[in-house]
Amino acid sequence: MFREIDELVFTTNITNENQHLFTDAQGITHLISTKKSCFQDETGNQFLVGSIRDIILQNEVGKVQDVTGITDSTNLMETCEALRETLEELRQQNEELAIAREKAELKHQRYQDLFDLAPDAYLVTDVAGIIKEANYVAAALLSVRQKYLVGKPLILFIAELDRQTFMNQLANLQQVRDWEVYLQPQTGTTFPARIKMVAMYDSQDQQIGWRWLLCDISEQQAALHNRQQAEKDLHRLNAVLQAQQEASIDGILIIDENLTVTSFNQKFSQLWQIPAALIQKGDDRQLVQWVLDKLVNPDEFVAQVKYLYQHPEESSHDEIFLKSGKIFERYSAPVRKQQGAGDEISPLGDYYGRIWYYRDITEYKQAEAELRASKQRLALLIEQTPLAIIEWNTNFEIQTWNRAAERIFGYTTEEMLGKHFDIVIPENIKKQVNEIITALLTQRGGSFSVNENITKDSRTMVCEWYNNSLVAPNGQIIGVASMVLDITERKRAEEEQQKFVALVENSSDFIGISSMEGQVVYVNPAGLKMVGLSSLEVAKTKSLDDFHSPEAFVELKEQITPLMIQHGFSQGEFRHRHFQTGIEIPTDCSIFMVKHPETGEPFCRVVVARDITERKQAKEALLKSEAQLRQQAEELKVALRELQNTQTHLIQTEKMSSLGQLVAGVAHEINNPVNFIYGNLTPAKEYTQDLLSLLQLYQSHYPEPVLEIQDFAEQIELDFLKLDFPQIINSMKVGADRIREIVLSLRTFSRLDEAEMKAVDIHEGIDSTLMILQNRLKGNDQRPIIEIIKEYGKLPLVECYAGQLNQVFMNILSNAIDALEESFIICPILGENARRIEQRTPPHICIRTQLQQPNQVTIRIADNGLGIPEDVKKQLFDPFFTTKPIGQGTGMGLAISYQIITEKHGGSLECISQPGQGAEFVIKIPLIQDTST
Repeated sequence: MFREIDELVFTTNITNENQHLFTDAQGITHLISTKKSCFQDETGNQFLVGSIRDIILQNEVGKVQDVTGITDSTNLMETCEALRETLEELRQQNEELAIAREKAELKHQRYQDLFDLAPDAYLVTDVAGIIKEANYVAAALLSVRQKYLVGKPLILFIAELDRQTFMNQLANLQQVRDWEVYLQPQTGTTFPARIKMVAMYDSQDQQIGWRWLLCDISEQQAALHNRQQAEKDLHRLNAVLQAQQEASIDGILIIDENLTVTSFNQKFSQLWQIPAALIQKGDDRQLVQWVLDKLVNPDEFVAQVKYLYQHPEESSHDEIFLKSGKIFERYSAPVRKQQGAGDEISPLGDYYGRIWYYRDITEYKQAEAELRASKQRLALLIEQTPLAIIEWNTNFEIQTWNRAAERIFGYTTEEMLGKHFDIVIPENIKKQVNEIITALLTQRGGSFSVNENITKDSRTMVCEWYNNSLVAPNGQIIGVASMVLDITERKRAEEEQQKFVALVENSSDFIGISSMEGQVVYVNPAGLKMVGLSSLEVAKTKSLDDFHSPEAFVELKEQITPLMIQHGFSQGEFRHRHFQTGIEIPTDCSIFMVKHPETGEPFCRVVVARDITERKQAKEALLKSEAQLRQQAEELKVALRELQNTQTHLIQTEKMSSLGQLVAGVAHEINNPVNFIYGNLTPAKEYTQDLLSLLQLYQSHYPEPVLEIQDFAEQIELDFLKLDFPQIINSMKVGADRIREIVLSLRTFSRLDEAEMKAVDIHEGIDSTLMILQNRLKGNDQRPIIEIIKEYGKLPLVECYAGQLNQVFMNILSNAIDALEESFIICPILGENARRIEQRTPPHICIRTQLQQPNQVTIRIADNGLGIPEDVKKQLFDPFFTTKPIGQGTGMGLAISYQIITEKHGGSLECISQPGQGAEFVIKIPLIQDTST
């Protein structure tokens, strides 16, 4: 029982007070009072401290012992009385002990329950380590049933690696001891545990066993390991951060939340050139002032710093300028506690200050400016280079298209960006181009090619393509850059050169090339044959003087060569020597120098010579007949010119004669019936008035005629007839007047009765011409009416051939009407230009006359048609020249008009015109003809 109470005190750390009967070694019974407590020293060892007190007085016990020796009855009685009192006390004490025992048993049960239900694992073993008791937690910790543990050695549950150590510790332990060991549960893996054990002793102070407290410290060890690792990582991180801070290319300044400088690296002091004495002093104010003194704008610097500390959540990135001309890049960010994924960020609670980074970017800015300028130069180079620069990606979509590409291919940059580049590839070479593309994208060639390409206007050209694959840093091809040169002209030149070489080789003329020193370089086959040489190799062994006789070479050297050097060439007759016969061959010779295209210095001379032996012989015969032929040619030209003039005059005379006779005949035939009609119109009008007056008088006297007369009057619409009949007579008179005017105009125009020169009214001739052309001036579905604008000056009578002059007016006015009609036919084809012409002014012909000089009359006839091109205007007055379709014009009208004005009247006829501005014909004739000529 004492052992159980001691275990409870030891395990529960509760002080126990109790009373017990105790019989000592001499057989004497004692009533003792015990008090036991658990004590723990500084090292964690636990001890059980107790006190024992004998509550039966020694003198009373002595009295009981001396009873046997009393013989005196009085004393015996007293002794018995004392013994009864003692027995009574013992009985009371026994009752109290029974009560105490009952309480002790209750306490034992309570302690047993506490033992079983304790949150920690408890075991009780004997000295050999055999488990005597185990609570529920211990059983669960070792993964066995509670009853299974009793009787099992504890060593079974110690990990095999720790068993020997455990046995050694167990054999040497005498006091309370803690240690750590790995336990092996019945199922599962080993785990670390802390064991606290206390030795148990009996009343004779003999060890009878052990009490064990087992604690699973897996989580504690893990937490300790994590903590140690975290401390280690923190130390490492601090060391790395310190190293990074010192190794950084930036100047780093750290200021805490109290605006105190915490640290700055060496680069910061180097950037700001902070003296060592100031650094050692550690005065923040002086440090800040040192920095401000170096700034161009310190107020702006301070304002930015204040703003950031007033808004600790913001970062900043800007540039600052120093008085020394340097530029620093400044970056600032708040220093905060690192937050987890789900942590909320506190605006100020986790704020530890601010870190500032400074970097000298002066050289970077300079390099950036140089790079910007270089990019601009590159862009200008791309835009201004004569080579087309084209960049396209792996999808063959064009990314860059410079001005040269626009010029070469005809497509603008806007039209080509993003478009597939095969738009410039002809269909017949797409297979070849695809092979080149494959080689480029696989980096197996394709860097140069010569292709045919198509321009926007479907023109085929030949281009050289210089291609280069664009490779990203990771080795991936991201596109192709191409430089394109249009070599169409060069190709044509090469073809022309090949043709020229073939021409030279196959030419029947002597063609030779020599150096400026006279060494023969080349002679064509015909040249070799002409001078009697067998091959070009033989010719190359000769010098220039070998091809001529001594006299001819002197002439070449002294006369021809200086002219060639001065003018670059020389041409004329010369003499070459035949190498076999030595005979001089007369030649038509051209000698010229070829200059270097870059230096301009002559580097060779070329001789082209033709054997003119036969021509020389024939020339003499030709010279004899040449003068005769030339004279005959001149005579033929004069005869032809006279024939043309005669033909023109005859055609005009015949035409005018026929026209005059026709016009006179028509006028005469029309004039007789018109005079008859016109002469009878006046009596007819008078008769009509008389009849109508008679009818009116009859109706006034007989207002109600018979029914038959009334019906007939209604049938013929008598009232309308009375009103319309006089108007018909008037219309007939107007028509007759019009016919008489036309007849008069025809007679005036023909002037058959005025074939000789006489003074006439020019305006009357113009009006008669307009009267004849009146029908053509009217409007139709093709054009509106042509307006005639007359600006007649005050002219006296003019001496002229009136009929011929009227013919000139007729030709010019007819051409003006044709031009206006043509403009309205062409207008629908011209689109916008036509609409602008239609909206400008209606068609009109302006006729101006004026007396410019005392003896010169000017007539100007102008239209607002399409005008006359310069090349047409030069041939306007040539015979048989016409711009009209076949069958619509003879080409004689203006030629005859020109002859009438210039030859018949001694005047001038001039055409003034610009395309799109109409045409004006200016006629100038003398007022009075000079009869002396």
